[in-house]
Amino acid sequence: MVTTQIVYADADMCSAEVTGRFYRPELDVLRFFAFFAVYLCHSISNDTVAGTSTTNSNSLIHVLAAIKDAGNFGVCLFFMLSAFLITELLRREQKAHGSIEVGAFYLRRMLRIWPLYFGITIVYFLGGRYFHAMRMESGRVLAYFFLAGNWYIALHPWIQTPLRSLWSISVEEQFYLAWPLLARFGGVRWLTSASIGVVPVSILTICVISVDSMYAHNTVWLNSFTQFQFFAWGALLALALNGGTPKIGHMARCASGCAGVGLWLLAAYATGIKRPGVQASCLQFCLGYELVASGCILLLLAALGAPRRRVPAWVIYLGKISFGLYVFHETAFLIVDEVQKHSTNSVPSFAAWTSQHSALSLILNKALAFCVTVLLAMLSYHFWESPFLRLKQKITRVQSRGT
Repeated sequence: MVTTQIVYADADMCSAEVTGRFYRPELDVLRFFAFFAVYLCHSISNDTVAGTSTTNSNSLIHVLAAIKDAGNFGVCLFFMLSAFLITELLRREQKAHGSIEVGAFYLRRMLRIWPLYFGITIVYFLGGRYFHAMRMESGRVLAYFFLAGNWYIALHPWIQTPLRSLWSISVEEQFYLAWPLLARFGGVRWLTSASIGVVPVSILTICVISVDSMYAHNTVWLNSFTQFQFFAWGALLALALNGGTPKIGHMARCASGCAGVGLWLLAAYATGIKRPGVQASCLQFCLGYELVASGCILLLLAALGAPRRRVPAWVIYLGKISFGLYVFHETAFLIVDEVQKHSTNSVPSFAAWTSQHSALSLILNKALAFCVTVLLAMLSYHFWESPFLRLKQKITRVQSRGT
């Protein structure tokens, strides 16, 4: 019989809080999984799965469509994981120091997120003057700079550029405007009340926004209050565990992880909340997003407390640079596509091969783009982000990991 229980490792927890350090490498693995889900989503083109909501009866196309749509939910897992970690760090800071330095919190967020986020936005804004594929309209550049990118794209759902995915950074920064203030003035009680209150607000938002059936799959998704529930669930998990970890057997972890992915696929396939052209009802949208939230919770519980010896070091490293992976992956698509296009135009034999082996060509294209993504993220992390992260460490009261 497999038993599952929550164990509060008081000795380890107290030791960590005294030394001012909290780091769980298994959650870096979960970060990489969340990124890879998004990568799969963006690797499968809309044209490949077009028609799944109408007349196409090809079962493989329906499977690819479900995988593509479910891959979006890696963003939700990012949000939940972020809130789990930050809430736990705030709780430990309050316990160890008796207070929370709100200004230092904001400065740490800026040093972690802003150099890469604003850096690549500026690169695309300037590069777009010379390369059409990088061009962004001035309104979106301003929206990104004011951390309102999700609202802008919700109002312009036809936008398609390699920086479209940065909408999620706006949502995350919006949420963290208030979170440290709640922790500072109300402690655990206010954080718990706020988290519980956010969930029904999110569901109500989904009900209201989903009335717009033409772009509901997009406008509901991009609404900040829709996504805030994933932060709320992550915070509630951190508060409920109170520094402990689930003591779960290996088989139970595998079952929990598989069930989490299964709920994502069920939400994508059965409710169609991320499928263009699907006429989903308000009930389908609400059910779909709660299935996604349940899947994220199961995935987080499956990973939390997993023995480090079962976690490959290279996966931990990829999780460590996952922010860069997320930011650069669509740029890598752009680079590889441009190289392939020029190669096809200049080498007739290569053009003939790609035409005859289109599926294999696509797989190789995305595999190469993944390698380029990793390379760009590594270079960014070690030569651009790390100096800012070292500054961040100097004002960090509870260390989560080194650079």
